[in-house]
Amino acid sequence: MKNKVLVSFILDETGSMEVVKQQTISGFNEYIQTLRKDKNSKDMLFTLTKFNSDKVEVVSDGVALEEVVTLDDKNYQPSALTPLYDAIGATIHSLESKVKGKKQAALVVIQTDGEENASKEFTREKIFTLIDDKKKLGWTFAFLGADIDAWDASAKLGIAIGNTMNYASADTSKTLRGMATATVGYVSSGGQQTTNYFHTEDSEPE
Repeated sequence: MKNKVLVSFILDETGSMEVVKQQTISGFNEYIQTLRKDKNSKDMLFTLTKFNSDKVEVVSDGVALEEVVTLDDKNYQPSALTPLYDAIGATIHSLESKVKGKKQAALVVIQTDGEENASKEFTREKIFTLIDDKKKLGWTFAFLGADIDAWDASAKLGIAIGNTMNYASADTSKTLRGMATATVGYVSSGGQQTTNYFHTEDSEPE
């Protein structure tokens, strides 16, 4: 039986995301719709992690795309600070329970518009080591940074430049559409590990 490709999205729900709340809701929902329409949609299992300093919540945990809960004003309410490392750690541990140490096609997309400032369980060093360990098992990590130095933030976590996207928060919807295209490409490859996830020259710093 063919293994499913595991796709995980770590979504910033901190207070600074309030200004792009509607863009984020519509962009994420469009992202899910794009994945559902893809011919390889049945080969995916999807996890969503929403995070702020009030909660790190793993939702839609390893489910078929049809079961992914779309976002709305009630279930996406930006507030509080940015425990980025705790969110990444929680997501990786959730995936570990499904992979059980085996080589597995797994994609972890990290989206944030702020610097880490509230993690209690994980440090940058712990996350760097976790990501490095999982890359050896074939996992791919991608980083989307809004209005921050995404290149610096992703490099500190060991994520490749070609898997990093720096964007303005005003372009949230457009960026999530591009991310959908990148995810479809990843899944169509059978989840082949890549260091050029975004497949675009303008994703690199000038």
